[in-house]
Amino acid sequence: MQLTFLGTAATPSMPIPFCVCEVCSEARRIGGRNLRRRSSVVINNDLLVDIGPDIATASFEHDICLAGIGICLQTHTHADHLDAEFILSRHADYGTKVSGDLLLGASVETLQSIERLVHQRSDYGSIFDPDTQAALHISLTPIAPFETTSVGDYRITGYPANHGNDQGFLLYSIAQGDYAVFYGTDTSVLLGEVWDHLQQERIMYDVVILDHTYGLRHESRPADHLASKDVIAHANRFRENGLLKDSGVVYATHLSHEGSLEHDELDEYAREHGYRVAYDGLRLLLRMAFKMRRT
Repeated sequence: MQLTFLGTAATPSMPIPFCVCEVCSEARRIGGRNLRRRSSVVINNDLLVDIGPDIATASFEHDICLAGIGICLQTHTHADHLDAEFILSRHADYGTKVSGDLLLGASVETLQSIERLVHQRSDYGSIFDPDTQAALHISLTPIAPFETTSVGDYRITGYPANHGNDQGFLLYSIAQGDYAVFYGTDTSVLLGEVWDHLQQERIMYDVVILDHTYGLRHESRPADHLASKDVIAHANRFRENGLLKDSGVVYATHLSHEGSLEHDELDEYAREHGYRVAYDGLRLLLRMAFKMRRT
């Protein structure tokens, strides 16, 4: 299994375009891994988490071809995670030729929200209509919390996020063969029922990816996002509960400027506290015997 982070920033990207705070100013000056697009990740070049607004430019920069993506798991429909134009661009009106259908997996609430966005921007009809699905070359798979769905050779389980007052926002467990990834962005502290189900399923993860919108000296906000100290607590809990393999690693994503540091400084702080900080273009290659190589 291979993971590539297409983006690792929160809503307004990083640095925030009009911000002159020290963090944003330093990010512009240093560049490199301090420049972040909105969060999204690709697994094995055929599964995408979140059709966000930056996926095209990120794929160009990091030499990732999205033409072979056959599965998209949508966490929710906030604008930094969904650009419906990428769905509409699959229509023949764009002169587009696709390699196959795109399966959209999401909660019922998220699929209904995508339906409204598509209706606002086009006259193609309902995405729940088979004719519209055929025209856009898509299929829909509703994912209910705590239920596992098999898609190809992936086993996908959705978990309710602590984000947005129960609007169907999901976190995802994505397993393939002996490998497993937990994608937990856009959430505050994980709900007790999520921890209970994780314990019940006893999946040992190779990679756990957690929201890190707020940095040092900040508090996680209920129904919002995580801060550094709770990322540390969550990383420790995954280990202590036997949910992370011995060689497994926790990565932070969805970063903003509040309480942040220059990337290398923040990653050094994270290393000392049991996790790492992802950056745009980071590739993780999971190998047999659970050895991991970063590129």
